[in-house]
Amino acid sequence: MFLLTISFASCEQKILFQEEKTIPGGIWTYRDTLNFTFTVTDTSELYNMYVEFAHADVFPNQNLYLKLRTLFPDGKRLGKTRSFDLFDSQGASTGKCSGGDCHVRSVLQDNAYFNTPGEYVITLEQFMRRDSIEGIQSIGLVIEKAGKKKPDTGKK
Repeated sequence: MFLLTISFASCEQKILFQEEKTIPGGIWTYRDTLNFTFTVTDTSELYNMYVEFAHADVFPNQNLYLKLRTLFPDGKRLGKTRSFDLFDSQGASTGKCSGGDCHVRSVLQDNAYFNTPGEYVITLEQFMRRDSIEGIQSIGLVIEKAGKKKPDTGKK
């Protein structure tokens, strides 16, 4: 029991941020932006970032395009578009499916770092060719410590 408690506590310390947003009715529209707000205090750490998808196993597309926008503590904004595979080329889920629901964890970025302490906002928007995407039940963002420190660049 003691080892289980220590193991659970060490896992909790690894997670910087974890949040899941439910998509109402399982239909994600262009106007349904998802904002994930978190605070970074340790800028020496490297972090692994993941997007978690819960979707119907009959989702009609192999992948899902997302617009990702980041708002930094200093007000700077960056954005990019990414594709995330929910199924492989043979039609098999890239995650785990059970009872008609699938759960996929995709890497957003490995060994990411944050130069400035403060509040960050990551916004996700679906960016498919049609306004309403059926079958997406929820989207989550997980940021965990990679267990490494940012390399010292030697700059002062």
